Amino acid sequence: MSPSPEPPIGETFASSLEICYEVLLYLSSRLARLKDGEALEYFSGDPSAEAKISAWCDARGYHLRACEPLPDGRWRFVIQKG
Repeated sequence: MSPSPEPPIGETFASSLEICYEVLLYLSSRLARLKDGEALEYFSGDPSAEAKISAWCDARGYHLRACEPLPDGRWRFVIQKG
């Protein structure tokens, strides 16, 4: 049995800001526009983004499909709704 294909990414968002309430609120509003199963791609320059986004996804019930450091020092996240 072959694995099911990954759902498409619905939106991409990048921020050089530190992960704070305003950034999480913005991500929440973008995810609210997506259908269940769709995903948001997010790039962050915050060195503590890995821990913050992972904890936020767990608390909100989102599926963190990808969390990876990039060569330029940023982090790439793919957050799936539903």
